[in-house]
Amino acid sequence: MNIELDIKPIEKITSKPILKFKPIDLSAKNIIESYAKPWNMGCSDMSFANLFIWGVNGKMEYAEHNHVLYIKLDFEKVPTYLWAPIPKYGVNVDYREAVYIAIEYMKSIGVEPTLRSVWTPFKQKIQQCCPELYIQPTEMAWDYVYDRESLATLKGKKLHGKRNHINKFMSKYPDYVYKVLDDSMIEECIALYKDWSDQKEELSIELFDEKTSVMLALHHRKALNLTGGCIFVKGELVAFTLGERLSDDMQLIHIEKAKADVEGAYPMINQQYILHECQNVTFINREEDMGIEGMRKAKRSYQPIKMIEKYIVSTRDLTDEKGIWLN
Repeated sequence: MNIELDIKPIEKITSKPILKFKPIDLSAKNIIESYAKPWNMGCSDMSFANLFIWGVNGKMEYAEHNHVLYIKLDFEKVPTYLWAPIPKYGVNVDYREAVYIAIEYMKSIGVEPTLRSVWTPFKQKIQQCCPELYIQPTEMAWDYVYDRESLATLKGKKLHGKRNHINKFMSKYPDYVYKVLDDSMIEECIALYKDWSDQKEELSIELFDEKTSVMLALHHRKALNLTGGCIFVKGELVAFTLGERLSDDMQLIHIEKAKADVEGAYPMINQQYILHECQNVTFINREEDMGIEGMRKAKRSYQPIKMIEKYIVSTRDLTDEKGIWLN
């Protein structure tokens, strides 16, 4: 099949930056979801809750132009970049123009023009309308997706180790209690997180100010449509988690923390939350591993059934670039 493209000269698409970025606060929820939700890609990035809790203090901002949504990310120690432009679903837009508006904006602020977290449908659009651009996979950003029933039952040889951890937990703490997270538990969750983070040296803690994100998720969980679960042992909180219904058939897990000295607490909160709060879904999305080896090993150990692939798009070949570009 021959596809004819009306490719405009790059330099004539836009002569000056026309994007006016705004903070991502709760008032932006309806606007952003009107763009993101109809695409139904099962991608954690498309969750407004993710944007809100991780984008605080200007780390993420949004702009609209000609029925296209732009998301800018500006994290410490990471060059400023944009996600793939998100057109209003069902609206015919000039996607080549949208891409180059993003590129010209990044040039105007003096950073390497890159589009990241480029999801497969938009990767295909860019391949079609901007064949001169470079596209490479960024596996550190790929979402892990699991079968809900598999995580709930942990059946099979490959998940035998998870069952053992849970059995040990239940044997040692037979009086454990699972509770739906409510306002009365917020301070205990924050205290548990602080204890956990004091023992860790992870990229996410320093780079993304994870504590602030956890606090925002806890305090604004109702406005963000989040549900949570907690496990208590002898009245003490030992694990908590927060997630949301990303689509009719998928639950997204945003945050999961547990006391390091309580063996089996992680697999236990994982399973209990799925059993209690995820009854009517087929898939569980547990987000990306950010290139952190321990996180990657843990996520792979639960046997994902698929990955939500994401790519980086650039104006030059970044194959030989190291570090934060392509991990």
